[in-house]
This record gives sequence, structure tokens and C-alpha cells, in this order.
Amino acid sequence: MLIPLALKGVKYRPIGAASLLRRNLLIYGLGGIILPFPCIKLIDMVIAALGWA
Repeated sequence: MLIPLALKGVKYRPIGAASLLRRNLLIYGLGGIILPFPCIKLIDMVIAALGWA
């Protein structure tokens, strides 16, 4: 699936710097800083519930 996408490329969309920054902060900021903490807690709770800890 990725090879055809790589060969085809991605459509260029002109976008302003402010909106691009906002979009990247939303995606990578939430995904990289905020989201891992609840996910780690959830994994910890599952491991504890299964008695593996």
C-alpha cells in the first residue's frame, strides 16, 4: 500500500505557515506528549488485571 503512494507522491496544497504550525502542533503535540500517558496507564491497568505484574 505504501509503495504505490510513494511512487504517486502526495498532492501539494499551498497552506499558510500559521495553519500548518497549528495542524502540526495538534497532531504531533497531542500524539507525542499528551496521548502516551493515558495509553501507558491503560496498558499498566490491563497488565495488573491479568496478574502479570
